[in-house]
Amino acid sequence: MGDRERSNDIRRVFSEIAGSYDLTNHLMSFGTDIGWRRRAAEAVMLQPGQEVLDMCCGTGDVAITFAKAQPGLKRVVGCDFSKTMVELAMQKQAKLAKEGELDFENLQWCQGDCLATEFADSSFDVVSCAFGLRNMVDLSAGLKEMHRVLKPNGRVCILEFSLPANILVRWGYLLYFNFVLPLVGGAISGKFSAYRYLVTSVRKWDREVDLTGALEQAGFGEINITPLTLGIAKIHIAHKR
Repeated sequence: MGDRERSNDIRRVFSEIAGSYDLTNHLMSFGTDIGWRRRAAEAVMLQPGQEVLDMCCGTGDVAITFAKAQPGLKRVVGCDFSKTMVELAMQKQAKLAKEGELDFENLQWCQGDCLATEFADSSFDVVSCAFGLRNMVDLSAGLKEMHRVLKPNGRVCILEFSLPANILVRWGYLLYFNFVLPLVGGAISGKFSAYRYLVTSVRKWDREVDLTGALEQAGFGEINITPLTLGIAKIHIAHKR
């Protein structure tokens, strides 16, 4: 299967589960993903006047978290290849604004390929990607695109699932991850194959990907890694060289 076909398949998977996507993240992270996003916003040290691009933005939680964390940002842009996800992000923004929980006018959304965006070189101070990098059909191209759109010494912030290093914790987590999550997620959404894909993608990512090495090859340095919740997830912060 070529990259285009794989990309179309992944887009279809996420479009199918878009309505239950937030619940998926809560299930996969045992409900701690909200705190993870806040930790990511703290780790990247957002400053007033900066511009942020959130790649693979999904339903917009990371972009919204960043906007709340630093209301003085010049703009926050969320980009995703799924039209359904982008529409849900826009609806979420409107709902939060109406309820008085989000007062940030420069939050923008766009549908697009995060491997080849339409943004100019050196457009953003921060590029983030949460739970989406492992779904890119070409990791190298995705990291190079992040590097391209970042301003000099700009920062990339990657929040991604991993597997715990502790053997006992890892065993218990994999038991839940391999058997409970696909059943529960599939039952809620009616898309069992989509949740089996999500489980497989995390295990493959943990087994095959050296993200530190990939970041260095893409032109990043000063890489800092923060494990979260016994290693269920990690934050990678790196600077554009």
